[in-house]
Amino acid sequence: MRRWRHFLPGILALTLLPLERGRAQSPAVLLQVRPHAGDTIRVRLDQSVEITGAPGADGRVAAESGTLVLLAMLAVESVDAAGATIVSVTDSVRVSSPPTSASGAVLAWAAAAANRTVRFRVAPNGAASVPSARGRALPSGALATQLPATLPTRPIAPGTSWTSNLQVPLASSVDPGGAATLVATFTLDSLSPTGELAFLSLRGRLIKGDADPRGTTEQRNRVETSGTVQGQILLDRRRGWITDARTTFSLFSLVSQADPARAPVRVRMTISQWMRAM
Repeated sequence: MRRWRHFLPGILALTLLPLERGRAQSPAVLLQVRPHAGDTIRVRLDQSVEITGAPGADGRVAAESGTLVLLAMLAVESVDAAGATIVSVTDSVRVSSPPTSASGAVLAWAAAAANRTVRFRVAPNGAASVPSARGRALPSGALATQLPATLPTRPIAPGTSWTSNLQVPLASSVDPGGAATLVATFTLDSLSPTGELAFLSLRGRLIKGDADPRGTTEQRNRVETSGTVQGQILLDRRRGWITDARTTFSLFSLVSQADPARAPVRVRMTISQWMRAM
């Protein structure tokens, strides 16, 4: 045993050498959302909204929540070098929230998606847009990726991270029709043994400052919003599609009342989304 004790460090080093070499030689892969023409994909979207601090009709602070379940079918109409044209048909929508509530206002987009057919484009980097809407983001286009995913244009190896600045819609009861800047860091965490599945994670922060008072003669509330985003994404490279995406938005809004005599209102909102191919 005394003799072997002198050789053990060298044996361990030789044993670990292939593992370190394997890590260093992890293959670089190209991550793209590129479905095949003629494919049909059934998706389910679950979304929940929790709001604390939203002022009720009596002006008192309240806490409330709402949920929705949306089922849709996506048909890949055509594919070209710039991306894919997809037709989305909503099969059913179920929304559960208190009447005339703040959470219901956040989930109101689902009512417009019911029994609706939408044609949109998905770029290889995952960004979705409606050609007829002059490239603006489509709320139901989130069915495609469930976040404004931006994939890199070059092959990357597991462990690689990249950062993107994105404009995302920020519809809420305190800031209807608003938008925020999402500074997101994506990471390719790992690949399946065959390389067909790519596991990604997302961390980011949201920033929105409402500095436009719409003139000096019009009084209105001033809203400042900040928050964080985190999520996990599963990209099926064989199908060319994001088959599972879970994201959580944690938002904090400070609403300064138009009437300076009224105290500011602090609103916390958590939006959780889970999109998966069925």
